[in-house]
Amino acid sequence: MKEKTCLALFSGGLDSLLAIKLMMMNGFKVIVLNFNTGFYFNAYRREGGELYYKAPVPPGFDVRVIDISGDFLQMLKNPAHGFGKNMNPCIDCKIYMLRKAGELMEKFGAGFVITGEVLGQRPMTQNIRAIKLIEKESGLSGYLLRPLSAKCLAPTEPEKAGWVDREKLFDIQGRTRKRQLALAAGWGLSPFVKPPGGGCILTEKAYSKRLRNFLERAGSADITEDDMKLLRTGRHFIKDGAGFITGRNEEENRFLSGFRGKAVIFEARGAPGPVTITFDNPGEEIKNFIAAVTAGYSDARNLAEAVVEVLPPAPEPGGLLKVKPVLPEKAKEYFI
Repeated sequence: MKEKTCLALFSGGLDSLLAIKLMMMNGFKVIVLNFNTGFYFNAYRREGGELYYKAPVPPGFDVRVIDISGDFLQMLKNPAHGFGKNMNPCIDCKIYMLRKAGELMEKFGAGFVITGEVLGQRPMTQNIRAIKLIEKESGLSGYLLRPLSAKCLAPTEPEKAGWVDREKLFDIQGRTRKRQLALAAGWGLSPFVKPPGGGCILTEKAYSKRLRNFLERAGSADITEDDMKLLRTGRHFIKDGAGFITGRNEEENRFLSGFRGKAVIFEARGAPGPVTITFDNPGEEIKNFIAAVTAGYSDARNLAEAVVEVLPPAPEPGGLLKVKPVLPEKAKEYFI
């Protein structure tokens, strides 16, 4: 019965965990949806081409991963409600997820949608104005329930119809999470509570700076999942309009080497060190500088002259450059 079934947006955080558990305790079947935007890089495992939420969840939490990364990447170019402190389009993100959840209600036989939002907790999306705006633009007016703050908000249609007992919902508001942590302990959920932070990388200053630079350089070109992975990989530099990336470890070097044939690859000869790539077409001066930075992060950094192999995309032939290594202290001037 739809009046006893709801869809829940599950971020993996404390509040959505509690909201779902509360509805389950009140006798509801809760279909748990986790939306992959492409920017929660450590949240999933891939099996047979399918994404699965990989963190432990409480019994009864059957998490369905919904991949919205393609559309989300395009929305990121020009979010209608702008960005937060960094490159986080939180209002547009929430609207988009809720709109998709609304489209799935019939498929799952659900009568309404819930979230773990708490009034006043997040300044951008959980003030009363934003809460009303998000509900309206998502198309879920009257059918979006926030169980943790329900008593601080106007009754929803499921409450008015008697599907949900309003007296069994909460009146939590504000930024402190003491009450939520107490509930988690009392309900046996503490082992599943993740530490704060480590969520959407779009809230991080360094990544946002790289992303902003990328979007300015990409113009109208489509954004791909590989682009987003590249932005979180390695050290990023820009000099005289040319951007390049050096790997920081073996795993990153393997990933960057996978762009052979699409990018110009730099590697120091005879000295362990980074793989460096650029998708630009640098002139000789910049090419030598990229080679020198590559050598500076390699075991050849203390040599008076290092040899760096350069492999342009086929059919251009590769070659060797002899350069004086640029040490990391100097290279950092060009960090993005």
